[in-house]
Amino acid sequence: MNYLKCFKLFTKQTSTSTSGPAINYNAYIEELSISADNKSALLLELPVFRRWIDNMTVTSLQDVMMEVITGASEIFPAFSTLAVKLLVAPVGTASVERSFSNLNRILTDKRSRLTPCHQDCLIRISSEGQDFPDDNFWATVYKEWCKQPRRFLD
Repeated sequence: MNYLKCFKLFTKQTSTSTSGPAINYNAYIEELSISADNKSALLLELPVFRRWIDNMTVTSLQDVMMEVITGASEIFPAFSTLAVKLLVAPVGTASVERSFSNLNRILTDKRSRLTPCHQDCLIRISSEGQDFPDDNFWATVYKEWCKQPRRFLD
């Protein structure tokens, strides 16, 4: 199921921002791979739900979703169910799996006290790699290495 676009249903629409076209929430609901009954329930709750979200004082997506689940589950049962499914959906993309593998390779017993900033930098280098010139890679490395004094191998 592709629920990623559904997170936009739980975001506040600022009336002062005029950049870009208005969000078509009905289209997001129609794209969901759920039963027709659930789609119709979401579409029925949508107008009141959008007004309720836009009048909320909380701003973060997590706070909005938790408020829908805990405080408004009786008012918006379909959106409450959708929020629960979004919050408990397992992480299953290949890029995330790769990042966890990179983290396990980087954090070892010897390197267990890295700061979060250093961990982030090492994970980015490990997953994306550094940009090196393709042609004459070793010649470029040797040239850079020889720039330091007393490193000539001739």
